[in-house]
Amino acid sequence: MAKNVKRSSGGPANGKKFEPKLVHSSTSTANLGVNMSNDKKRSLDDLTNGEKSKTNEAKDSVNAGTNNAKQLKKPKIDLERVRARADQSFDLGVTTEYTVIPIRNPKPDEFFRCMPDEDYSMDAHILSLKTENEWYLIDPDILPQIQLESQLRVMTLYVCVTMNYSPFVTCIPQADEMGKINPWHQSGHITMEEAKQCWVRRQADKANGGYVITKAMNAKLPDPKWPTMTLNEIIDRAFDKYYIYDFQDPVLQRLRGEKMS
Repeated sequence: MAKNVKRSSGGPANGKKFEPKLVHSSTSTANLGVNMSNDKKRSLDDLTNGEKSKTNEAKDSVNAGTNNAKQLKKPKIDLERVRARADQSFDLGVTTEYTVIPIRNPKPDEFFRCMPDEDYSMDAHILSLKTENEWYLIDPDILPQIQLESQLRVMTLYVCVTMNYSPFVTCIPQADEMGKINPWHQSGHITMEEAKQCWVRRQADKANGGYVITKAMNAKLPDPKWPTMTLNEIIDRAFDKYYIYDFQDPVLQRLRGEKMS
């Protein structure tokens, strides 16, 4: 016969009364919320710090790139290449043509040279007007008509060059028909011969009736840049407005008293 066993509902086998412990859900929930809030804040802080770090890294990268660019960029102009040097000279393969070539005497305060080539000097009939300080080249066709003019002389035309390479033509009278020559003119010819060899100045020596020649002390002065024009071109340019080929030229009319000055 089966025995009836009395079981206690909900009780332990040892007979002790079970007392359930209550969990304070409100406190745990609050703590959980705080923890979650802290975690979220930390995440936001980490995100913010991460963004700042990336921004700083980008700035550093840009600055580094700029600095590197400044360091790597080379000047466009090399000063040593463009620096002018006294020993530099260039033959550009060009010719210089002067639009005006004066007819004058050398100035007492200038050094000059005379072209040594014999092809750059010639004798010609020149009418000199001392008052106007002018020299006129006379065409041979009208010489018979003005041969008695006292100011008409045979002169040597010399092509000279100043230190700034400006050419000019100077006229010095030759001896007259009797073979006589003015001491000043003779001294002028000697000056031109010296000027063919070196840089010279000429100054009037009134006491002795001639010129005093001063030579440049620096013997290493270079030769001038001689004109590339021919003598024909130089004379044509110099006497462009001082060439008389007509007996009725205003200059001759004035000398004859046919025209007012």
